[in-house]
Amino acid sequence: VRPSIKPYPEISVRRLNSFLGLIAILAACSSESDIETSRSESELPELSAQGIADHMRILASDDFFGRGPGHLGGDLASAYIAEQFSEYGLEAPGGSYFQTVPMVGMTTDPTTVKLSFTGPEGAITPTYLDEFVLNAGDPLAARVGGDAELVFAGYGAIAPENEWNDFQGIDVQGKYLLILVNDPPASPSEPDLFGGVAMTYYGRWTYKYEEAARQGALGAIIVHETEPAGYPWSVVRGGWSGEQFALPLNPTDTRPAGMVGWVSESVAQRALATAGYDYEELKNRAATRGFTAVETGITVSASVESTSRDVETRNVVAVRRGSTRPDEYLTVTSHYDHFGVGESIAGDSIYNGAYDNASGTALLLEVAHAISGSQTPLGRSVLFIATAAEEQGLLGAERYVRSPIYPLSQTVAEINLDGANLWGLTDDIIVHGEERSELGNYVRPRATQLGLTLRPDAEPEKGFFFRSDHFPFAKAGVPSLWIEHGRDYRGQPAGWGAQLQADYTANRYHAPSDEFSAEFTFDGAVQQGAL
Repeated sequence: VRPSIKPYPEISVRRLNSFLGLIAILAACSSESDIETSRSESELPELSAQGIADHMRILASDDFFGRGPGHLGGDLASAYIAEQFSEYGLEAPGGSYFQTVPMVGMTTDPTTVKLSFTGPEGAITPTYLDEFVLNAGDPLAARVGGDAELVFAGYGAIAPENEWNDFQGIDVQGKYLLILVNDPPASPSEPDLFGGVAMTYYGRWTYKYEEAARQGALGAIIVHETEPAGYPWSVVRGGWSGEQFALPLNPTDTRPAGMVGWVSESVAQRALATAGYDYEELKNRAATRGFTAVETGITVSASVESTSRDVETRNVVAVRRGSTRPDEYLTVTSHYDHFGVGESIAGDSIYNGAYDNASGTALLLEVAHAISGSQTPLGRSVLFIATAAEEQGLLGAERYVRSPIYPLSQTVAEINLDGANLWGLTDDIIVHGEERSELGNYVRPRATQLGLTLRPDAEPEKGFFFRSDHFPFAKAGVPSLWIEHGRDYRGQPAGWGAQLQADYTANRYHAPSDEFSAEFTFDGAVQQGAL
């Protein structure tokens, strides 16, 4: 059922139709020799800036309560998307536009959260939310924590290809780990160590918690530093203070570390000082090959009590069936969820997630609309997936990959949209992952055709390739891309786009202030979709 939507004033966007290329080309061609000739421009479906704007304005409204998974807002958003798919005449796989995503929701009782560090030279008790966050890592545990030794684990990585093992010769079973964010830094003698400037998966917080679990740690605590993390403390605080979600554990899954969390850099410095350790000195040691984790002799006292519930959210799925190879699929994803209703900031508690990712979902819907209305037949089938619970750890995409509606062996490519361009036309485009598979052979000529320079990741140190819904597909062996917008905006001075993105990250990313604005312009989103 369509939710009640308040009337909105007309927004001023330049009507701009453009032609949708890469999806149509991939769905049509059977070999690299077809790349240039498989579709003339006149055969490609058109995109509308106004269509993108209208969907984004609706999805980012307060009527959807921040589209939180497992809550009313998420259900309203998924219903809205399904209704659009139905209106477009797209096929409902197996008779339904929904794929259930079962989850365990965990809500921490803030009155039970305790953390202290005691060493031979003193003790500290940091402030919850302002200086640390803790949650149960195990979704089935009602109470986690206890007293145990703190081990400084460096970057918490075991990377044989880099001849790196932070846990060599040490048993951390039943202990707390203090872990640095991001990867060990490359050096002049090894400029490509751990990907050089670019973050690898070893730098992601998800990997660090996974490795801590494999090592049998009682808890894993990551040290937040804004530059290597790629976002300020407010993002950690907001993302870790509400209900947390996880997929139910499979019998073969490694049991998660009992407790997971973050501390500020200041807390890490003060905690280590209670045993006479210097944080910077340990950090420098951790950056060298041959480092092994340090048993500090510091006692961590920590506890978290939480309640859990079994809850469901939904991926929204629809198919445009191919004509000659209907059993081969190209998936197009974009996550519709955000953080719902959370901690109030400046009087606003609805985390609307306008750019992240009502904009990308709106672009997905317009792409689906354009392809559904095209009279040009496609060879392969196109499966649109509006994914759920991305902000909780790519859960909707992971659910699809674990239980695909159509076999992954018949899925030829995955294209992801996360964040549509809301600020104007660019001379460049960023496509995460184009160099990782043969998909780059399709992307590069299409970008040239559109007059766009294919730009490398503008912020490689932030590890964006591992942070959106194409990644579970890539892990499963499906060639995968994330089409992001560029940074070189037409008519703007050099560096304007980078400053725009930095301001968004510092002030609106994962915050209630990420809201729809009548100042947005959508010709750049059309350009992004045209690729």
